Amino acid sequence: MRTLGQAAQAMGGLKSVGFSLESDGRTPVVVKSGDMKLLRSGDAEGTLTVEQQGQNVEMKVVALGDSIFLDAGTGGWRKLPKALAASVYDPSAVLDPQRGIAMLLSSAKSPVPQAVEKVDGRETYRVGAKLPKEQIAGLIPGINDDMDGQVWVSRADHRLVRVRGRFPEGRGAVVISFTEFDAPYKISAPK
Repeated sequence: MRTLGQAAQAMGGLKSVGFSLESDGRTPVVVKSGDMKLLRSGDAEGTLTVEQQGQNVEMKVVALGDSIFLDAGTGGWRKLPKALAASVYDPSAVLDPQRGIAMLLSSAKSPVPQAVEKVDGRETYRVGAKLPKEQIAGLIPGINDDMDGQVWVSRADHRLVRVRGRFPEGRGAVVISFTEFDAPYKISAPK
């Protein structure tokens, strides 16, 4: 479908993006919500809420180079190799043309136009599609099934504004919203 192809192209060229993630219902993934600022290089900063032993824990995250810094409010920042933290969340995947948003849009199956809607003041096309697990797992680790979903693509610049995926068997949904396209983020190590 042309709308998804245009969106894949528009998102594939981004240098940075802000995004927020929300879970709807009891989802089977570790990351429950978050707000992140991402650079194409994979550097990122923001806050994630992750489930640990049945409890939701909010943590500050800074990904810089080969390291990731985490602060779960338990006594300051911990520095880990980025490769170790990637099993929970790998921010470098989001803007990677081979693993991230652009790949998800170009590999979505059975797209069906659904509506024209306003999202955060933008006119968007809402398109229903099957979201392949390999691509959506790059954005949200722990997804083991294809998801029925929708994407909202801006009519003005073809950028992806929102994506929603439903887990099979009524296990909830995840919604990712994208904002601040190509913002001049400066990300530095926490002090």
